[in-house]
Amino acid sequence: MPCECCKITNEQFGKDTAEADLKEFRRKGPAKHTQLILDAVRSLRLRDASLLDVGGGIGAIYHELMKDSVTRATHVDASSAYLAAARQETEQRGNAGKVEFVHADFTDVAGTLAPADVVTLDRVVCCYPDFRSLLKAAAGRSQRALVMAYPRDNWLSRLVVRIGDWFLKISRNPFRVFVHPVAQMDELLRAEGMSRVRLSRLFVWEVALYQRA
Repeated sequence: MPCECCKITNEQFGKDTAEADLKEFRRKGPAKHTQLILDAVRSLRLRDASLLDVGGGIGAIYHELMKDSVTRATHVDASSAYLAAARQETEQRGNAGKVEFVHADFTDVAGTLAPADVVTLDRVVCCYPDFRSLLKAAAGRSQRALVMAYPRDNWLSRLVVRIGDWFLKISRNPFRVFVHPVAQMDELLRAEGMSRVRLSRLFVWEVALYQRA
C-alpha cells in the first residue's frame, strides 16, 4: 500500500529518472556498485535461488542473476515509476511470471513477504533514516545471504552527502541521504545471525556480503 515514504520516493525517483536509468542499463549494463553485488552473489555459487530485491530500481540485479543463479524474485520498491520500468524490462527478457512486484516501503510489508535465499539492497540503506529497522527486516527475510551497497563511512562520503542534502533542503525537497555507521550496521547483522564474508570498495560506495551463520 502506498505510504508517505512512497510519496516522497515517487517524487524523487520519477518516470524520467527511471526511463533514463533503464536506457543506461540497456546500453552499458550494471553500474559498478551493482556489478560488485552481482559478483558477491555469484561467489555463493547458487542455482535456482530465490531473491528479494529491496529498492531494486529498474531490477538490474535480478535481470542479470536470472541468467545463471536466480529463478524467482520479489522486487519491493517505494517508487512506482521504477517498478513500471523494471516490469517492462522483465517482460522484454521473457521473465514475466518469475518476478513479484510490490509497491511499498519495505519495512511496512517485510513481515508479509516470503523468505528468500538472498536479500539485496543496492544503495537503499542510505535512503533510510532508521537503518536498524531496515536491516533487521532484511535479515529476517534472508535464509542464506544478504548483500548491500552503501556509502563508505568516511569524511569524504559525509561531505558529499552533506552537500547533496543541503541542495535538497534549499529546494524544499524532503528526500535525504544518510551515511550510517558501518560498525553499527555490522553489529546489528551479526546479532541477527549473519557474518560478513566479503567486502569490496569503490571511491564512495562499499559492498558487503553477509551469510547466515
